[in-house]
Amino acid sequence: MANWNFAGSVSRICAAARNLCAAIAFAAILTITWPLSHAAAEVQELRLARQYGISHLQMALLEEFKLIEKNAAKMGLGNLKVSWRRFSDGPGMNEALLSGNIDIANGGLTALIVLFDKSHGSYVGLAPLSSMPAILMTRSPNVKSLRDLKENDRIALVSRVSMQAIILRMFAEKELGKGHANDFDHLTVPLPHVDAMTSLLSGVSEITGHFTAAPYYQQEEAAGMHRSLNSYDVLGGPATYSVTWTSKKFLADNPKTTAVFLAALNEATEIIKTDPARAAQGYIKAEQSKLDPKLIETMIRDPENVFTQTPQHTMKFVDFMTASGTVKNPPARWQDLFPLMKDKPGS
Repeated sequence: MANWNFAGSVSRICAAARNLCAAIAFAAILTITWPLSHAAAEVQELRLARQYGISHLQMALLEEFKLIEKNAAKMGLGNLKVSWRRFSDGPGMNEALLSGNIDIANGGLTALIVLFDKSHGSYVGLAPLSSMPAILMTRSPNVKSLRDLKENDRIALVSRVSMQAIILRMFAEKELGKGHANDFDHLTVPLPHVDAMTSLLSGVSEITGHFTAAPYYQQEEAAGMHRSLNSYDVLGGPATYSVTWTSKKFLADNPKTTAVFLAALNEATEIIKTDPARAAQGYIKAEQSKLDPKLIETMIRDPENVFTQTPQHTMKFVDFMTASGTVKNPPARWQDLFPLMKDKPGS
């Protein structure tokens, strides 16, 4: 059976992209073979989804500044329509992707790993967005490790397969040893970040801790809550937190649209790096937030928070989730999980 003419597409797309990110993406698409019978015209509408929080900042900027539309016009796809949906967790995002209601998902790395596993590699990462710490905030300053938690403590996290849930199990295994990864699962309560923060700060709910990320832990810290755990301590430093992902079929059928998306993502990352004040204003508008833009800018400038398309420590999550039985069909290398980023110095 004839294969899609990848080589011809390379010259056309890379010439249009004028962007290193797009060029890398397109070169990587060459590695994805797809029968001609599956080929289809590029999508006329790109349906994206994003989650809440600073860790997904580029997605907010893509929507607020219409960067996809801008780059589509530059690269010969001026008729591309862009639509957005919002989700509070990775499982909901994956359901929408599998049901065909969105084309590109955005969320925590672990949601991608789970989908890669269940689809036997049919769904892969497009690009990381950020490396950020997940922080366990608690009411009590005496909680300095998991051993300090009591049976009446309740820790809010987005879902029991979220980044925070997996990191909590990593800490449990580190502190208590093999076979104890799930010892604290019964203390967790699935809640969206906003609801969890409200419950923790109220002081009257059952929630005594919140495993979260920016901008929520900063707001909780300002209200007198205490940092108990930092994911960087168990991961050995900055680790990929937020990512984007899609199907291999979408990549094969839509190389131009993929290049447009990655070029826009690269532009959003450059805005964050070179003009944090503008990025903060864009986030405030996109989220319709009442937070002080200066506070958001401070979070963006915080060296703890790294906005990058280079995968970092992704295999630590893969290896742990495989060893603990969460996934059965893991990627062998990080390059299998992020094939379009394979030329970056990732891990």
